[in-house]
Amino acid sequence: MHNNIIINFPSNIGDAIMSLPVVEAISGNFAQSEITAIVSPNTKQFLARYNLINNVVLFDKRWNLGKKVKFAFSLRHKYDIFIDLKNTMLPVVAGAKKRTSFIRRFSKEKHKKDTHLSLIKKFCEVKGERKGKFMLSDAEQCEWDKLELKDAIFVCCASRSHIKQYAQKQLKEVIEYLKRNDSVIILGEERDREYYKDIVMLEGVIDLVGKTRMWDIAYLIDKYAKLVLAVDSSILHLSSFLNKPIVALFGPTDPDKFGPWSEKFVVVRNSEVKCSPCEIAVCRYNVECMDIGSGEVIAAVNKIGVSIIEY
Repeated sequence: MHNNIIINFPSNIGDAIMSLPVVEAISGNFAQSEITAIVSPNTKQFLARYNLINNVVLFDKRWNLGKKVKFAFSLRHKYDIFIDLKNTMLPVVAGAKKRTSFIRRFSKEKHKKDTHLSLIKKFCEVKGERKGKFMLSDAEQCEWDKLELKDAIFVCCASRSHIKQYAQKQLKEVIEYLKRNDSVIILGEERDREYYKDIVMLEGVIDLVGKTRMWDIAYLIDKYAKLVLAVDSSILHLSSFLNKPIVALFGPTDPDKFGPWSEKFVVVRNSEVKCSPCEIAVCRYNVECMDIGSGEVIAAVNKIGVSIIEY
C-alpha cells in the first residue's frame, strides 16, 4: 500500500542525524511509500542527499507568524502519516490520518536515537530497517578517491561548544602516536582551524578542516574509516549511524543520551571529575572533565582493536 509520509526533523544537524534510524525503519516497513522531510536551513542540503528521503520542504523558525501559518496549512490533507520529531502542532493542522502523539513521556536515561524511534512504534516495527546512503555525484566521489586514504583514522575533537572540545595538548600527543601506524585525517569546520593549527602541521597528517560538507564526510567515513576519534558532535553521531568503530571523548554531556551507538565503541571520560556529566553550557571549573590523559585515549584505541602497537 502506498502512503505519503512526512517527517518533521530536528533543526540542528546532530539531532537530525540521530533521527535517521526513524527513516530507515519507516522505509523498511512502508517500502512503496514516499517520504518527505521538513527541514531547516541547517539540515536541508544534508537530508536532501539521503536517498531514502524523496522530498524536502523547508521550514525556517525565523519566518514571521503569517508565513509559518501559511506553511502549516500548505501541508493539510497531503499526508497519510505525520511523524513529528519536534512535538509541534503541525500534525494536527495537517490533518494526517495517523500521527505521533503530542503528549510524550520518555525515560531520562534513554538515548536520543531511541527516543525518536519510540515515537513510531505504533506505526511499525522498528526492526524493519532499510539501509540508505548519502548521494554524491561520480565527479564528487572521484575527487575524494584521489586522496587514496585506504584505512584511516578520522579525528574530530573540536566542537561549536568549546566545553566539549578535547584538550589540545593531549590531542597532539594522541595524534603523534596514531600517525606512526595509520593515516590520520583531521575533520572540522573552518572556524576550528585555530584549534587544530598545531596538529595539522604534523608530518603525515591530512588536513581536511573546512574542506568538507557533511555528505562528503559521510562518504569518506563510510568508505575509508577504520576508526573515528571524536567528541560529542555531529560527526560522532554520523559515524555511529554508519556503524564505524569509535573512540568517543565525553565530559559535560551524557554518553547514555548522546554517545555512540555503533557495534564497536569505547567511551573515555575523566573519572576524577565528579560533576561530569553536568549538561550545562558554562563551566565553572575550567572544563577539567575534558582534560583526559592521552594515555587513556591511546589505550582505548588499542582496546577497540584497530591500531595495535606497543605503547
